[in-house]
Amino acid sequence: MNKKLLASGLIIVLLLASFPLWQSIDLHFFRWANSLLSSNGAKTFWALGNHDLTDFVEDFIFLGFYLAGLFTIPKKDRRLRLMQYILCIVLTALTIILINRVLCRDILHLKRESPSYVLDDGIRLTDVKVNSTKSFPGDHATTVLMFALSYAYYSGWRLGLPAILYALLRCMPRLVVGAHWLSDVAIGSGCIVLFSMSLLAFTPLGQRLPLWLASKRRAH
Repeated sequence: MNKKLLASGLIIVLLLASFPLWQSIDLHFFRWANSLLSSNGAKTFWALGNHDLTDFVEDFIFLGFYLAGLFTIPKKDRRLRLMQYILCIVLTALTIILINRVLCRDILHLKRESPSYVLDDGIRLTDVKVNSTKSFPGDHATTVLMFALSYAYYSGWRLGLPAILYALLRCMPRLVVGAHWLSDVAIGSGCIVLFSMSLLAFTPLGQRLPLWLASKRRAH
């Protein structure tokens, strides 16, 4: 059996097993993150971070990263890199649909109330929808982390590190306003992303499929 794949599975099991230990960490992190809303300027900043328009802009930033990855390599390598990026997008979409929604929501019926739903003493943003009974795992966090890590896998750390830092920054607005607990991201989204990234990095999928697609396109 693939030892790296087995190690990834073990890490996922250990992370899930640690979930009961996160209650205190979740609460302390939310108190700190929510305190960032102490000024009107901060409230405006974090409200914008949770706005639907910001999610739309995020898609263009993703596109910018992909274009940077394509046009900073020799022209002869761009066809393969494009196939790799298409695989990243497809895998991210399948992860969200099949794991976050079908498995976690429709089959397992996972439910968890968000901080804003259960805590009365947090600072609230009245124009931002944050109450949820299904905060675990975080769909948005899964999306941005899958983008960043799969992008870094193919692009290398020079381009990948800024993408990862951007993804971590984009996880923060939901945590600050109380739409998610930290463990919704670290354990929920983290385990899902680790599973999908393991398939990409530690099986033939990540290398052979883009090569096959690139060779097929050349043949035509």
